[in-house]
Amino acid sequence: MEPTEAQYLIVNALQTLNLVEYDFYDPENGDWYIATISYVLPIAIILPTGDIVPTRWRE
Repeated sequence: MEPTEAQYLIVNALQTLNLVEYDFYDPENGDWYIATISYVLPIAIILPTGDIVPTRWRE
């Protein structure tokens, strides 16, 4: 599975603002994992729909 356009747009915007510490795309389920410098959302998942959720919501 390839990343969606929504995922690319979100990751590119976060990288442009220097908010992403690292990111990882999981091709098996289509989720893009990110770690940001934000205290509110330090680790999150960008779903194929473009929704951004904390990792604990995905369990």
